[in-house]
Amino acid sequence: MILLVFCLLIAMATFLKREETRRIAAEQQLQQQILQNERSRDVVASLQKSADLAEKFQSLSGLRDPQAIDQYWRELVDSKTVVNEIEKSGVTVAELREGIANAAALHSNGIDVGKAIRDSEFVAAINRAMTKPGDAPVPTQTVLDTIARGLAAGSGGHQWPPIIRMSEADGYFFKSGSAELSATFHDALITETPGEILKYIRKYDVDVIEVVGHTDERPVGVRQSSNLDRDLLSVLKNTAGVASLTPADNAGLGLARAVAVVSVLRQSPLLAGYKLIPLSGAQLVNVDETLAIAGSPGDIQQRRRIEIRLRKSAPNDATASIPHAPVAVPLAGSETR
Repeated sequence: MILLVFCLLIAMATFLKREETRRIAAEQQLQQQILQNERSRDVVASLQKSADLAEKFQSLSGLRDPQAIDQYWRELVDSKTVVNEIEKSGVTVAELREGIANAAALHSNGIDVGKAIRDSEFVAAINRAMTKPGDAPVPTQTVLDTIARGLAAGSGGHQWPPIIRMSEADGYFFKSGSAELSATFHDALITETPGEILKYIRKYDVDVIEVVGHTDERPVGVRQSSNLDRDLLSVLKNTAGVASLTPADNAGLGLARAVAVVSVLRQSPLLAGYKLIPLSGAQLVNVDETLAIAGSPGDIQQRRRIEIRLRKSAPNDATASIPHAPVAVPLAGSETR
């Protein structure tokens, strides 16, 4: 009898525990429903304060249920947020609607929108490569190269501009710890390099010139502070010499070397209107474009170099107005990617 009573007590305890769990779940559900009803009443109360607003809501949405009205209001707020983000990007709602309508029209006629955009860019590139009134004649090969590049892109292929390397191997070098240009280096940047850059700009339809300064892994030395933050712009503007710069580390030294080269290239009329950007590779990149993680702290002249890389600017940057100057004789010693 005692064992039977004990088993009955266990069964009763299990039953009471299950009922308690159900009661708690029901109370939570009831609480959520109460909160939802309160929010719905707040929405209805705010609408009732303005007869005009309430009438507009009912006429536009056709809704009368408080929960449906609440959801409709939330969707309106979300839509407004999306519109604000679109307008911040510089695209008006009217332009967005027109773009969607045009895309739908192309699609309905069996035209792939992406292909249509690529084709228009192809035609625009050919147009930029053609001779303009008042310009010197453009070599026929330049136009043919543009067409070939567009056809390769349309078939899934790519043609990349070469990297122009200026290093010890070509007679262009920096002294250890210095960003000053040798006389040979300076003369090449004045007479030969702009023509080579322009040739590739015209051939590959690019407009951004990235000049990357590199160093070896030897420490710059103990210096109290760097003046690059203060004086880099003065060197770019050619109101101060590169010898006035005092980098405190290899990252700063690489940037100072790039600035020294950009300050000279900016003086060339062949590159007027194109974008020149100085960058630093510091001591992190070997001459074979691998990361320098093995560690070679010696005096390696080949790593104290400049690399000039060409690319196309972001799609939202206008490039059609860039002037096209005559192509000069290319500089020997350039390498492809």
